[in-house]
Amino acid sequence: MANDLFFVMHDNATGRMRLHARLTGLGLAAAILGELMLAGRITVGLAAGQIRLVVLDAAPPEDALTRTALEHIVAEPEHRFCTWLRFLARTALADVAARMTADGLLRSPGRRPSRRQVPVDVNIAAWPGGRVNLAIQRREPLSVQDGVLLGLLVATGGNQLVLWEQNPRYLSDSITALPAPLQELIAQTEAAVGDSVISRR
Repeated sequence: MANDLFFVMHDNATGRMRLHARLTGLGLAAAILGELMLAGRITVGLAAGQIRLVVLDAAPPEDALTRTALEHIVAEPEHRFCTWLRFLARTALADVAARMTADGLLRSPGRRPSRRQVPVDVNIAAWPGGRVNLAIQRREPLSVQDGVLLGLLVATGGNQLVLWEQNPRYLSDSITALPAPLQELIAQTEAAVGDSVISRR
């Protein structure tokens, strides 16, 4: 999921970031948590009046990125959901890019210092955004993963930049069709993005 969101949040030909790095980081941090939720490793719970992440399965995932995130959550379960988003967002952009580079999806930046990492295959990079856009045009239901992808685009404001058409009813229905923990993931991301925008003013 984080790979798909990375592709959608960057130009598929040039690697240029579509959103501010802080918002991109929050979206990717949420996508990492979304991967753990979809894998049945974590969910959302309420403790002492605070929304927190609850570990369902602490077995280490094979993927190094989600394994590291889960290890942090297991070690410090008392933190609020929003705290984990901010914590993971600090390095999410670099972490996801490193995973994608290792998997052969992004070109290694090499020795030249550059903030852009270009996709190896522009068609693969364009597919996640194209897939969601086609579903919106055809009014087709989204898979859970694509529903979360769309929800995170809405939460970060990326939908204004990458969707071919804005259909508020479709967007709302797609998000409310998701399981409650994933809806909360999107809501927490939207709140964190709002706080981030305010703090920059």
